Amino acid sequence: MPMRFRSIAPPAAGGATDLLTAARGIGERLVREAVWYRGQCSWIGVAGADGDGTSRRRPAHRALGPALGDGTAGIALFLAQLHAVTGDEALRRTAIGAIGQALAYADTVSPAVVRGLYAGRPGIAYAAARCGRLLGDERLVQRAAKLARAPTPEAHARTGSSDLVSGTAGAIAGLLALSHLVGDERVVARAARLGDELAAAARRDPEGWSWAPAGERSRAAHGLCGLAHGGAGAAWALFELSAATGDSRHRTTIERALFYERHWFDVDQANWPDLRGIERRERRGTFTAPYATAWCHGAPGIALSRLRGWQITGDERLRCAAVTALTTTAAHVERALLAPRANFTLCHGLAGSADVLLLGAELLAEGTALARRVGEIGVGRYATSLDGWPCGGGRTPALLAGDAGIGLFLLRLHDPTVPSALLVGAPPS
Repeated sequence: MPMRFRSIAPPAAGGATDLLTAARGIGERLVREAVWYRGQCSWIGVAGADGDGTSRRRPAHRALGPALGDGTAGIALFLAQLHAVTGDEALRRTAIGAIGQALAYADTVSPAVVRGLYAGRPGIAYAAARCGRLLGDERLVQRAAKLARAPTPEAHARTGSSDLVSGTAGAIAGLLALSHLVGDERVVARAARLGDELAAAARRDPEGWSWAPAGERSRAAHGLCGLAHGGAGAAWALFELSAATGDSRHRTTIERALFYERHWFDVDQANWPDLRGIERRERRGTFTAPYATAWCHGAPGIALSRLRGWQITGDERLRCAAVTALTTTAAHVERALLAPRANFTLCHGLAGSADVLLLGAELLAEGTALARRVGEIGVGRYATSLDGWPCGGGRTPALLAGDAGIGLFLLRLHDPTVPSALLVGAPPS
């Protein structure tokens, strides 16, 4: 399907220097707003959101927790990466304070999400190791490896999920990304054990294999499509595990998970439905589901799972699916750019969809220009705005749903070798 870009002219000042200046502005604001105590720091942000920023109740403000997605670990990762580009010592000092806070409170993570990449310990460990490498602090790398080897609370077996944000798929992806940073084969071995557990937890239905979503009514609900909470996240984690170990025993699980999402694919929408809250007794064709277009739910995140699957296996079907999902993502970005103060976050906003286009440039070269246009238009609209960058449910400094993630996206536009936070461990765009 050919893609046509609408003529959305960027502001006159929109070069690489402006992108870096805007990213640095976000970093400097985070430095100013950090709350310090005994050498560690945190921030106040909007509560009332889950790991992918979806509002669950009326927003309130609280001190951030330690997680990668919505806590101090994610902010530390952005500040450390920004320091590596700029050399600013205030950024370095604040990054160390933030990751120290995350490591100190890693044991407070709920058993229900402790395994997750963005909500649990693997994400904290990954951020700590990345910060250690970026800041030249070997102690952080050692602490990250120790955290990755720590036993999972027994309560997780009763309350935990299988998804990427808060469950087993996230643990696999996080541990494998971490293994490259710490050089510890025990971390890979642990990921392999979790791969067996993830495969065993799959629900095996005629329409394919899926995983029960988290929540009280999980057994009655359809397994979800998408990267953050659905089959795409599980398939991606198992793709990476197969590549790391050379073991193909999870091939059937991957194929059946992909088959499940193909079952739900809508040709007219060129997208996959958001099945949250829809019971399993309601079969396809008996209800109308919404179609999200974000990293967490819908085409952008699914594009990343197919992209990595194709890069690892060379399977032409995965390449075709990735191109379809990337094209849908690009069309969504074009429309969203026309809206005033469109959400700009990584998880469910323009920065996330544009970052997906950067990662998928190998298959959709035109997406790089569109992603850059997103950054340049954003800088022109919001870099000096008193209201800051639009985050949807209220301003937060966090990575997935707030300022740190927007800053990281701008930094990636300035320097494409900066790794993405949306597909950890994958080659940079």
